[in-house]
Amino acid sequence: KVDKPGLGGGEEVKKHLSVFMLASRFMLWPTVIVSLLGAAATFTILMYDFQNLAGAYNAPVLDGDFFDAAAWPVRIGMLALFILLTRPLRERGGVQPDYTLRRLRVGELAVFFWQGLAAAMSLFVFLAFQAAVCFGLGLYLQNAGYGSSGNMSLIVALVNSPVAHMLLPLGDWPVYIRLALMLMTLGLSTSYSAFISRMGKMALSPFALIALSLPILFSDARSQGVELSIILLCPVVILCMYASVRNHIKYDGESDV
Repeated sequence: KVDKPGLGGGEEVKKHLSVFMLASRFMLWPTVIVSLLGAAATFTILMYDFQNLAGAYNAPVLDGDFFDAAAWPVRIGMLALFILLTRPLRERGGVQPDYTLRRLRVGELAVFFWQGLAAAMSLFVFLAFQAAVCFGLGLYLQNAGYGSSGNMSLIVALVNSPVAHMLLPLGDWPVYIRLALMLMTLGLSTSYSAFISRMGKMALSPFALIALSLPILFSDARSQGVELSIILLCPVVILCMYASVRNHIKYDGESDV
């Protein structure tokens, strides 16, 4: 159990910031390592495809499906990082974060949201690395004359590839909303898993969520039905996790934050 915080103004802000920094510090190296490995894998696969296409055909290779090859490196990297992000602030081996959280005197509900925000930002960093690889390589191929639409080749490729369009939505604002909701839902799922672990239980629901969400995350962004379903589904999942955390806190005898 984590004690309820007092009403200490600036001290209260420092306590909450300390929880966020604590979670972020544990997530830093997994995020950096997985992001770099994922970016390297994406670059390698795209370059391999480019060399094969450029060698076999005397035609532009930067077309609508060029970036589709990046789907698997991004999916595997997201899954690996998601699993690693469930480990901070959870009971495992000799690591007992309850002591630190009790010392900070920050409620479990606040820990749930701060850790979820840190995890969502880590997942965003991973996707940003992949987006940078796609944009940089695509710009290079366009300038080198390998585009099928001249100076618009990169834009066309980003719009027509579901993977690239998810990473770089350009002016498609529903995709930004979908991405933000998905990242926040996945981030809170990692903190929910850690919370349940501190309660002495095991949460399998976050892992079922990641299995369902990854195909949705990379689905065709041009389908309005998919966009609407995700925009409606993610808040429901977040509310369910929030209600579960509150119920566990009340059952354990802790007052809400």
